[in-house]
Amino acid sequence: MRVRLLTATGGAVALTFFLVGCESSFLGPDQESGNEATGAGGIADGSGEHTEPEHNTSNDDMLLVVDDGSEVHDDCAHREIVVTADDAVVVLDGSCEQVRATGRRSTVDVGSADRIVLVGVDNRVSFIEGDPEVVNRGRNTTVAQGGTAKS
Repeated sequence: MRVRLLTATGGAVALTFFLVGCESSFLGPDQESGNEATGAGGIADGSGEHTEPEHNTSNDDMLLVVDDGSEVHDDCAHREIVVTADDAVVVLDGSCEQVRATGRRSTVDVGSADRIVLVGVDNRVSFIEGDPEVVNRGRNTTVAQGGTAKS
């Protein structure tokens, strides 16, 4: 597991500037930032506007978990996973492309992931196998091998 930790010097302004400047690398080509503090992206609604969905959303490329307290068990199917919900329990069997946890107090278990990005608070992400790149910008967040997902 490769880990990069962000150490902030210069206060909240420098951290916010850094996160805003880097967040676009985590968004897809058809997304804009929906929340600069967390890097959460919106979804195109067909009119060219980007909005945060009201409920969990899934398609061939992405699974977006926004409903607080959600319990999701699904196949990752090489998708990008974004958990902006608070207090969610997400179990994704198989291989994920990228997992982002930007909410609070959520648990995400995956079979494997190419990349894991933590921006939220008190989140835990586990993976069964592989050597994911880990970017940990969160507070009191952990990434560990293990969990309940199937590889």
